[in-house]
Amino acid sequence: MQGIESKKKNIIRFAVFMVIVLALVAACTGILGFADSENTGEVLEDFYDLEENTVDCIYIGSSVVQRGSVTPIAWRDHGIASYSFATGTQPFVLIRYIMEEAQKTQDPKLFVVELKSICKYPDDIVDVSVRRVVDNMKPSMTRYRAIRAVTEYAKGGKNNIDTTGLSYYFPLLKYHSRWNPAKQPERIETIDYYNGYAMDYDVCFGVQEIQTLNRMDYYEPIDKKNEEVLIDLLDYCDSLDADVMFMMSPYGATEKGIGRMNYARSIVEERGYECLNFLPEDARERVGLDNRSCYYNQEHLNYYGAVKFTEYMSNHIAGKYDVEDRRGNTGYKDYDRQYDMFEKSMKGKYADNYNEMMRKVRKVEENNR
Repeated sequence: MQGIESKKKNIIRFAVFMVIVLALVAACTGILGFADSENTGEVLEDFYDLEENTVDCIYIGSSVVQRGSVTPIAWRDHGIASYSFATGTQPFVLIRYIMEEAQKTQDPKLFVVELKSICKYPDDIVDVSVRRVVDNMKPSMTRYRAIRAVTEYAKGGKNNIDTTGLSYYFPLLKYHSRWNPAKQPERIETIDYYNGYAMDYDVCFGVQEIQTLNRMDYYEPIDKKNEEVLIDLLDYCDSLDADVMFMMSPYGATEKGIGRMNYARSIVEERGYECLNFLPEDARERVGLDNRSCYYNQEHLNYYGAVKFTEYMSNHIAGKYDVEDRRGNTGYKDYDRQYDMFEKSMKGKYADNYNEMMRKVRKVEENNR
């Protein structure tokens, strides 16, 4: 009997020891972990901090979504409680797991999935794009499955992915040397996030003419692995109570990119999902986007263009999907706070950049008359 009691005490001591070890590892990972220069961790941290079940619309995708969906404006003008769960060069293979993670604390009515990342193949995937998501996710089986999926996807590609997955499961293996300040990457201090919308005021107020192709009749089959990932995502979407809409953001895509997205769009639509295509010239004109005034580079809308795009998308979503106007509702104070912060910045630190952008926009519009 005494031996049994002794064993029980040893088991309890071991369990307590493991809890302490795991807590220390988690703390060290937080201190020494992934230090993305763009501070993408804020996107996930802010999402986790939101009041539960207060997000109706979640955008998922890469930087074209980060810089294209001005969530505070969607709230101000339409009362849409939206969040941009987007990260730079986000691997398409992770989208399913981002959707799964989001539903742990939120009950969205609509997911909006950007198709641009379907153009990236295993050779194109990079370590930083994976870590922007998985290193910032809370420990869970979802995170485990996401890491397993992305490492399997990356196998055989000419990339820098740790296909063993060890440094993703245990980031401390990669970041233990971060005690040395010299090994910390230089952060881009100009980026602010507002419910996932990334405002980099060094670039978001730029004005640059872009070149576009009108090859909507061109189709290029996507990589076999990518097609499998897309089919798996669509199967997962079929199981959801929420609506799912896909889109091809308005940017200056290459011919190959257009062909691959057209191919993916045909699969999406065949499965019965809406896919808004903003690549054609007439589609951009309906939004009110001008190639000479609404972009800061070939792939990203500037703030002026992003507001136009947000207005168009908000009208479409409000008219077609079960997304309510939440303004004035109790429990949605996070959105009021985010907008107040955003408005204060627009009148303060962004004001000079905004005014300079609008001066350039007016000059372009005057020349167009």
